[in-house]
Amino acid sequence: MNDYTRTRLLVSLMFVVVGSIPGAAEAGTESPPGIVIDGRFEDWADVPVAHADPGGDDLGGGVDFGVLKVASDAERVFLFFEVGVELNLQHDNGIILHVDADNSPATGFPLRGLGVDFEWWFGDRQGVKWYQATRVIVDQDDVSLRQGPTVSSTAFEISFDRPWLLSGEPILRRRKIALLLRNGHTGMNDTLPDRGEKLVVELTADPAPEPCPANLVRERADDIRIVAYNVLFDGLFDRGGRFIRILRALDPDVICFQEIQSHTDKQTADMVRAAIPDARWYAKGDDTSGVTVSRYPFADSRIIPSERNHLWTLIDLPDRRYPVDLSIVNAHPPCCFREEERQDVLDSIAAWQRDLIEPGEPELEPGTPIVIAGDLNLVGAARQVETLLAGAIVNEDLYGPSRAPDWDGTPLVDSMPYHTTCREAYTWRDEDSWFAPGRLDYVVYSDSVLELGNRFVLWTEDMSAEELRAAGLRADDVRRASDHLPVVADFRVLPREER
Repeated sequence: MNDYTRTRLLVSLMFVVVGSIPGAAEAGTESPPGIVIDGRFEDWADVPVAHADPGGDDLGGGVDFGVLKVASDAERVFLFFEVGVELNLQHDNGIILHVDADNSPATGFPLRGLGVDFEWWFGDRQGVKWYQATRVIVDQDDVSLRQGPTVSSTAFEISFDRPWLLSGEPILRRRKIALLLRNGHTGMNDTLPDRGEKLVVELTADPAPEPCPANLVRERADDIRIVAYNVLFDGLFDRGGRFIRILRALDPDVICFQEIQSHTDKQTADMVRAAIPDARWYAKGDDTSGVTVSRYPFADSRIIPSERNHLWTLIDLPDRRYPVDLSIVNAHPPCCFREEERQDVLDSIAAWQRDLIEPGEPELEPGTPIVIAGDLNLVGAARQVETLLAGAIVNEDLYGPSRAPDWDGTPLVDSMPYHTTCREAYTWRDEDSWFAPGRLDYVVYSDSVLELGNRFVLWTEDMSAEELRAAGLRADDVRRASDHLPVVADFRVLPREER
């Protein structure tokens, strides 16, 4: 795993929950809005509760299940569940989802009155398909698993592919399925539902919605387009043809590249110029593979010192079009389990942002737009998102006091772009990895001086043939260019009278 709004299409999903005790009557049918796995839960608000597990019965196992909600369409099954304690779903937990896909104890692995056909071990990042007496290990790509958030939380949402096939036996073809969430591989830890109860859910066969039309166009001609893009081990040069097509289709003003490892700033600018030759293109790099490329010259640039240095630049926007310049940090904290190093980098960036808006050196002109963009690898503690957005520094002894980084004393805002289809939000995927696709790449901004326009994550495989032709792209361009997807956000600089 190398170191997301346009208005969503709302999906009409219907389901019926059968009571969580044997012989319970069926509840009424509801039509909740569509679910997008993005780590935010507003779209679950109108989804009825499938089961509410009593609080305080964790039995010493830490996890204390609460509310469970379920939704479905013909293609996917969606779950939202509370765990009662902050944890990371992809490691260091014993949470298991058991699915009796035909609601029959006569098939599958026998467990508490269920015949388990499929189970997913979240902390181990793998699953099991039970086919008669055969136990087959499956990974996240086999079931097209999506889960969020990628950082720690007390609640999660997941989805997986409904009609996937394994060993010739379809999972979840039946309408009624039984579910069990369990904490711990052994022992008397919490379960949902409790022992002696059974939770049966009726899935729908409603068709999944058509993808949103791909819209790669700025809302306003003067919007500044910023792209965050990890190109994976110098892929901009090794797989240059695909990147040239991608960059030409995106037509950015500023690109924050990560993993430019063996090429100079000039070589990077030249590659962008090969894609978009109508601009001069300027480039500045740091010492950890980050290079910022801009249509406009740099008025200033500095290295932000920390465990892993990062690049700050002040971009000299043309005075005839914009009343201010643009402050942008190209960030790439370390990935995976390097939690302390990642927090150190985020602390240093928060301190830098604080110092920029306070008197001293360097000092920004008041009202200068602020952007942080890049592969931020936010896969650990949720407090790191707070550091990024709210300037909440953990190591204040080293980096000084926390301060909200926007000019009006508020946090920065996450642009939160979604795929051009509107149904996904991840920015990284690797079919061969045990880790599920996740949202690692961000563009965050100061909304006191910037107004967000179009924003999206480019995923060419879901674009129609006509859309691909119009954009000059191929269906496999993004997948084969990098394991990261380009994240795009457009901004209007607010006139002073609108701030």
